[in-house]
Amino acid sequence: MQNNRLKSSDVIQTKPSGGSEIDYSPKTYTLREQVVFLVKLLGIFGIIFSLLWVI
Repeated sequence: MQNNRLKSSDVIQTKPSGGSEIDYSPKTYTLREQVVFLVKLLGIFGIIFSLLWVI
């Protein structure tokens, strides 16, 4: 029995292409994105607070 993978002519690339580098700098958010995030946090805090208040 022969291994069919050895017959494949496809070359497997082990390294990412040289042009794409990973940028590790922090993302800058717009004012609108910051406001939406704040509203979400306040909503979550409000739900938790109201649940604790009822208990």
